[in-house]
Amino acid sequence: MDNPVNWLRKKHHYGRYTIVKVIVKEKGKNLLDIGCGSPANCMKEGSFLTFLGYGQGMDIEPRKVKFKFTIGDMMKMPFPGKKFQVVTAIEVIEHVSNPVKALKEVHRVLKPGGTFVMSTPNNITFFKLFWFFWEKTFGREWHCTHLTEYRKEKWLKIIKKTGLFKIKKVIDYWHINTIYHLEKI
Repeated sequence: MDNPVNWLRKKHHYGRYTIVKVIVKEKGKNLLDIGCGSPANCMKEGSFLTFLGYGQGMDIEPRKVKFKFTIGDMMKMPFPGKKFQVVTAIEVIEHVSNPVKALKEVHRVLKPGGTFVMSTPNNITFFKLFWFFWEKTFGREWHCTHLTEYRKEKWLKIIKKTGLFKIKKVIDYWHINTIYHLEKI
């Protein structure tokens, strides 16, 4: 039986997975999940792919996943252009130093009209306070790993400024995360 903190962590992650699954379910099974490692130390590697039941994973370190896996960096992916119909990056882009470069890479590997779903913290004051205490207690494994700490408005401005994606939907999740449903232009 999980302790209450792990139960809450799993509930948070699987709730987000459910939303993303609904977005991608009709988009085809040619899916790349960027950052497919464990989202929390109480969850298995490849948990989103397992939840979804299909796809391919990529991460910067070797991962034990039940699906095809490639080591790679979101800012320089080891795939040819226009390879995937769907790309997901769930709580990943805040860990890269150059999110615009990462968005350009996602655009490059997506097929025309392809779907990109990303989620990231919404760095409002509530989240910043939550994250400060979280990193010092239960979430120590993520201490100092967020390299870009933007609010939803800044992410939207960056996405629009690139001109690479049409914003289909923006979903606030638990008042601390934002899920972006984007389509390649």
